[in-house]
Amino acid sequence: MKMSRAIAAIVAALFLCVTGTACAAPVTASDDLVTSEATQQEIKLSERVSAEVEKHWTVLINPVYNARVETIVNRLSPHMERRLNYDVDIIDEEAVNAFALAGGKMYVTTGMLDFVKSDVELAGVIAHEMVHADKKHVIIQTARNNKMTLLALAAAIASRGKGAALVAANLVHVAVMGAYSIELEKEADALGIDALSKAGYNPVGMLTIQERFKEDRMKHPEIDPGIYQTHPEAEERIAAAEKYLLDHGIPIHRKYALGNLRAAVEETSSGRLGLTIDGETIWRGGDDAPTRELFGRVASNLSEYLQMETMPFDIRVEGGTSPDAAFYIETKKILTNREVPKSSEPLPALRDGVQKALTNARATHPMANYFLK
Repeated sequence: MKMSRAIAAIVAALFLCVTGTACAAPVTASDDLVTSEATQQEIKLSERVSAEVEKHWTVLINPVYNARVETIVNRLSPHMERRLNYDVDIIDEEAVNAFALAGGKMYVTTGMLDFVKSDVELAGVIAHEMVHADKKHVIIQTARNNKMTLLALAAAIASRGKGAALVAANLVHVAVMGAYSIELEKEADALGIDALSKAGYNPVGMLTIQERFKEDRMKHPEIDPGIYQTHPEAEERIAAAEKYLLDHGIPIHRKYALGNLRAAVEETSSGRLGLTIDGETIWRGGDDAPTRELFGRVASNLSEYLQMETMPFDIRVEGGTSPDAAFYIETKKILTNREVPKSSEPLPALRDGVQKALTNARATHPMANYFLK
């Protein structure tokens, strides 16, 4: 079902639930929405919306997918402020989306699982949603939209009148469509970066997923927007995430989130050795033990020092053709002319191959500001 149609159906069902007798467990005004840790108010709202979500989308039971997202949630949960029952289900929906309800319940679409490049990016998506739940963003945004205090919002929902139905509809829109203010979105990004770092994930995944969503929306503007829809503030969010990473001493190395610039040593079809980056041969040499050891060392150095953010002019050969000429990446000397076996291509061929591989890798992720330092 198209996401927009599903949301309309959910809103209609909640209208009946709130104003009539179509659902049980009414919310009581005595619940404290402001001060309690895991409020009954949030939980009941979450249960109502969750029940309608699962009427209109199929919850997928897939041991591999479920284990993947549950592992991420379990690693991130200790680094949230509130001890909510953070729980994520996968819904069978091609739209790229993820959203959090009040109280810690979250959903990720199969479209999102297909879209992310790595578990690092998926962890960025989930961390963002967990912060929305942890900080009561859906409640706060709904209250703002209706020009209410949090206590007034609780009272409105408890009234079970038309006002309550409008509030519930707005809550669904905020949660599922990600209709948060730029301030709340940036807070979810920043605190999500903190949680990723503490949980042992590369926090740059929070940045790369935003950059790729921006690119995807530019390519497919007709697709139903989800949590990372391209608002006019998209550039502001990306810039804020970049600044937050740098201000906290986190180097922006995108390849670990994107899975690019992977160096390896392989045998070529002609029986020679090939040094490859992302499966493309960039340097060739004879298949003997010393050359294999040298190629392995160069591959290891490339994996450590070559980044998506490396400037092409920092991939260079200094010293011409003298024995002491050397191949550098920025200030790191990778190898000298003296070390290159006669059966191998010269250092300029290695330089050219690495520069081409960098250009190809950047072409797969064009929205990044690679000149930011």
